Amino acid sequence: MAIYHTAVKTFSRAKGQSAVAAAAYRGGLLLADLITGQQHDYRRRSGVVETFCLAPPDAPDWALVPGELWAVAEAAERRKDSTVAREFELSLPHELSDEQRAHLAFAIAEALVDRYQFAVQASIHSPGTPDGLNHHVHVLASTRRIGPEGFGEKTRELDGGASGKSQVQWVREMIAETTNAHLEAAGLAVTIDHRSLAEQARSAADRGDELQAAALTREPTKHLGKSATALARKGQESRLALENETIEASNQEQLDMLSHQAGRDTSPLASQTTGREWGSRASVPHLAPGLEIRGVSGIRLAQVIGRHREGTEAEEPISLTERITQALRDLQDIARVRADLSLHRIRAGLEWARDALADVGETVAIRQWLTKAVLQVRALRNAVIGRSMRLLALGRAQRLHHIAQQEWERFNSDYPLGSACYSRPEWIRRRERRLSVLEQRTKELEKARLRGSDGALAEVDADVVRRASELESLASPGELLPQQQELTHIEEQQVLPTAKPKPPALH
Repeated sequence: MAIYHTAVKTFSRAKGQSAVAAAAYRGGLLLADLITGQQHDYRRRSGVVETFCLAPPDAPDWALVPGELWAVAEAAERRKDSTVAREFELSLPHELSDEQRAHLAFAIAEALVDRYQFAVQASIHSPGTPDGLNHHVHVLASTRRIGPEGFGEKTRELDGGASGKSQVQWVREMIAETTNAHLEAAGLAVTIDHRSLAEQARSAADRGDELQAAALTREPTKHLGKSATALARKGQESRLALENETIEASNQEQLDMLSHQAGRDTSPLASQTTGREWGSRASVPHLAPGLEIRGVSGIRLAQVIGRHREGTEAEEPISLTERITQALRDLQDIARVRADLSLHRIRAGLEWARDALADVGETVAIRQWLTKAVLQVRALRNAVIGRSMRLLALGRAQRLHHIAQQEWERFNSDYPLGSACYSRPEWIRRRERRLSVLEQRTKELEKARLRGSDGALAEVDADVVRRASELESLASPGELLPQQQELTHIEEQQVLPTAKPKPPALH
């Protein structure tokens, strides 16, 4: 089940930290700090899936090159205790594919750049935990806004106080909404919630669901930290891991007791294999609808509260109002990427339909128009985002090919045939393995170049323009409803002929 995690931190010279070092480590790059003269080489670190830079449209070209971006960002800070970078660390749902997670990371980074006008480097990391679920991205941002002339004023609204809290709240909400939108687009029923457990518990209590409210008021587990996490990866126990197991067991006992009091029987959980994983869903068949047991926190309530069990009743269909909200959100995503497209007419039509649903209710004409409009908006969004994904895939393929080529050249130069490091069979095996990886990366790069060529992108652009034109030419729902009302009004006002009785016939 997808979980929500977002953390914001800063890097300060007062603590001996460097933006160049942070960027090199997170991106698996070789970067040089021009101030200290130190080189930070993390090209051999594993777990870095993809790294890309984003900046406002009017930013200089060097803002998209990590080696130049962070060198200039460090040089822009004069004080010895300056804050040199800010990081947004967030989890990516493991239910999504690598491409879908890259798309989600790009959308979140783009929203941050659009709001704060700074430059960022986003580095997607694969799970480093035994369960293989900890996909996440580090969005490293400059502390200054960037424009045509380079770095300018500081982003003081993020520094702290009441303003900082409100901005962090916006970031958390934006990440949750964007992630849920991408989960829905992938056809997944899971969602995440950025609110604290206390807020979710109050919401459940307001709905009258005491069991879920009690489950959400459980005792939280403790953060393991680097040392305890490293021990867990080696299969060794730690004091914090044991405490978390005790807390999780106590939470489960409390849930079982409340379930019995509420008349709901819960089966015992399966034995735990690690400190981060609870039993499977099959081991708790009698939990309340929407209740799942999984993750580091123990008990989690999926955002499907009130959903009936599978096999009992069909799920309620999404309302037209919800479809309109999603379509307007899709239009926002389209506008972020293609601000040149004219979508005012379709946006006005969706807003009119939303107001009409609130005023006059659902009609056949509105429902038919919305069904067609929502599908066309989603198709346009997929086409627009697909172009960006092709460019991201091309950059990723180029980077992976470069790494494979470097590994191939390094092996041939450092370990020539006959060197004493490896036996001949081992040397052949290692050399063939690197050659196989290089050949695979070469094929992937050729495919990505074909999909990201000027001709292929021109076809995508033409398809985007065509879909946008079809949307704008779509008849407005406001033009349909008045016609029906006018026809009904004319029929009501029309005077029907009256039948005159015939006189009796005389014989």
